[in-house]
Amino acid sequence: MEVAEIYHLYRRAGFGISPKDVAPLRPLSREEVVTKLFQASAAVSPLPLDLSAYHTFFANNPSPKYSNFKNVVRQNKDLQFDLNKAWFERICNPSEALNERMTLFWANVFVCKDNVVLYMYQFNELLRKHALGNFREFVSAVSKEPAMMRYLDTNHNKKDQPNENFARELLELFTLGVGNYSEVDIKEAARAFTGYSFHLDGRFRLRKRQHDFGMKSFMGWNNTLHGDDIINIICKQRQCARYISEKLYRYFVNEKINETHVEALTDVFYQDYDIKAALYYMFTADWFYEAVNMGNKIKSPIDLLSSMYRIVPFEFNGEKEAVYIQRITGQQLLQPPNVAGWEGGKSWIDTNTMLIRLKLPAILLGDGRVPMENNSWGIKRKPFGNRLQVMHDWERFEEVYGTMSSEEFVTAVLARPLTHGTRTLLQQQRSSRKDFCLQLMSLPEFQLT
Repeated sequence: MEVAEIYHLYRRAGFGISPKDVAPLRPLSREEVVTKLFQASAAVSPLPLDLSAYHTFFANNPSPKYSNFKNVVRQNKDLQFDLNKAWFERICNPSEALNERMTLFWANVFVCKDNVVLYMYQFNELLRKHALGNFREFVSAVSKEPAMMRYLDTNHNKKDQPNENFARELLELFTLGVGNYSEVDIKEAARAFTGYSFHLDGRFRLRKRQHDFGMKSFMGWNNTLHGDDIINIICKQRQCARYISEKLYRYFVNEKINETHVEALTDVFYQDYDIKAALYYMFTADWFYEAVNMGNKIKSPIDLLSSMYRIVPFEFNGEKEAVYIQRITGQQLLQPPNVAGWEGGKSWIDTNTMLIRLKLPAILLGDGRVPMENNSWGIKRKPFGNRLQVMHDWERFEEVYGTMSSEEFVTAVLARPLTHGTRTLLQQQRSSRKDFCLQLMSLPEFQLT
């Protein structure tokens, strides 16, 4: 497999790859490399997070009251920063790269947030568990999660007083897309999810007295339908497979849809909603590696930060500094802007965020200045100095990248070739490998993946 294709695969399907890990993959076929990628994600490791305060509370309170539970939530609210840090660190240094990439992908499909860290952690782990599994089972599990029920008011969905929030988003954002259902379908689906609730410790429960056991009419089906029945009927629609396939294509391949490619991907996914099968087909397809699909996507803020980390490992001294950087660049983990999630693509870039993104390598890894003569991007670190204290591992950088030629280094760092003008400018600089790295990461080309 070609070096550029290996880098492309791991940038999209994971969060990058070390040059030292590329070499053993070169003699292998595309199918063998993709298979290895899947094998590395065969097991799923939970995020490390100390939830002992919650566990102790439930152990000491077999029948807990909500008023007492709220005190535990309030006293442990800063765990949200620990959860953010744990997830960010996992993304930067994943052992199960594909699974972690898909966890991030699904977090922007099944959009959810909650101030109860126990529930948000449980939801994040559910995404991780089902990230490469069966989509139908995945949706069913999502519908029973406390964080999702609280976010979309399913726990307030009662017989004779149905709340339509979850049913509407299930159809519009999670499975079918706008225009592929009726208002009657929403109302009938809402009835099917009545009575959904949960125990304070996060276990699902169905409040039978609040559940509507009556006849329902949904997408041509007439029966005493329940929540899982609604999900099964949705998945019988080819449009559901098409809707998710489009999301996969836009995220992993190209913002601009190629109808032929998406139809082929839909055919695979619609067979039994096996997420692994759809991804394997996509990652082994010739069109995934076409030049038009390489280096054509704008990195999300999380991808930008993690791609910097993969080159020069760094660590924030303060517990909230990673959250601060995520916030000012426009993507704070666990805090989506709304139920539709982050739009992605060109929405990541505006006048303010572009300046910040170009300066981030110098701010986080250098002295606040891009080491290039007469450049217009350099700024002093002073404005950020009171907020950011970063430790960076340039020794590790030298171990991995120190012996590479300039051409090899550019291929490893950038997803698309340098323009002639940029290459000439960089060649005029007499830079150390460290300075050359900062120069490359401060280019617009580094913003692409």
